[in-house]
Amino acid sequence: MESGSLDLRTLVDGLDAAELDELRDAVASRLCRERYGADTIEGLLAKWGHEPTCPACGGKATWLDGHTPSGRARYRCRSCGGRFSALTGTIFAAAKLPLHKIMRIVEVMCHNASLRLIELTCEVSHNTAFLWRHKVFSTVSGWQDKVVLSGRVWIDEMYFEDTRVEREPGKPKRRGLSKDKVCVVVAIDSWGQALAIVSENGKPSTKRINKALKKHIRKGSTIVHDCEKAHNALVRELDLVDERYKAVTTDPVYLEQMALVNHLCSWIRRYVERFACMRSENLQAYLDWFVYLHRVHRDEKKWPVEERVVRHLALSNGAYLRKW
Repeated sequence: MESGSLDLRTLVDGLDAAELDELRDAVASRLCRERYGADTIEGLLAKWGHEPTCPACGGKATWLDGHTPSGRARYRCRSCGGRFSALTGTIFAAAKLPLHKIMRIVEVMCHNASLRLIELTCEVSHNTAFLWRHKVFSTVSGWQDKVVLSGRVWIDEMYFEDTRVEREPGKPKRRGLSKDKVCVVVAIDSWGQALAIVSENGKPSTKRINKALKKHIRKGSTIVHDCEKAHNALVRELDLVDERYKAVTTDPVYLEQMALVNHLCSWIRRYVERFACMRSENLQAYLDWFVYLHRVHRDEKKWPVEERVVRHLALSNGAYLRKW
């Protein structure tokens, strides 16, 4: 064993820079294949049963029609005659990174790493890290639309500084729940399902609370909240059991009964504050990813987090294009 290890070290020491990079790439590809069952993007899509879909008419009846200049299989639609690859219509379309690097980025994103950390651990440029972060985010855009909370449901609001607000030089920030702050409506039920929806700026109105939560709470559920008046119409319209506790931070009853949603707000705040340069117009995308991962981590005993996320990416449609 020691002799073999010595031989390998001697072999590696004798490689030039180009050969060493090739070896590292080969080792990373093998580890990717062992962990995810594929070392190419096409192989990953095939493993999870992704069917090539015509981008023009949506047809799935296709036949193989040669290969693209990059060597990827090309298909032709039987309905409209359109030509496309297996990657067309996915976040992997036009991907230049090898699969093992993409998977590494996804693994790091599962731990909510900053862009700088993605750059360092995955050995990619800042622009590439940014692009792939938003490619992954695009697969969970609208994912919260299908979330329906039931049983006991805790709701609250939290606020973040709006980076879009321009202030005069030297002028201090406005205090309190001003229009300078973005409101996020947060909810969680007794089953651990979470929700985080951006709701414009300033203190939310009845209309905005209804817009954010009405389709996400099952009728007849119990709503636990902090006596905010904007919640009253929601209680009436959904025939909810109204359980309210006045927001007094020195009251042990309030702290105990609202602990679940307060903890969720605290987790979201710590998560968002990791991304100091995030623009407010991207806040919902970050929240969608947080809520998706919250669900995935909740069920990680049934299904490993990274494997479940990779399956989700392989079966997702749509693409994110560079905006610069």
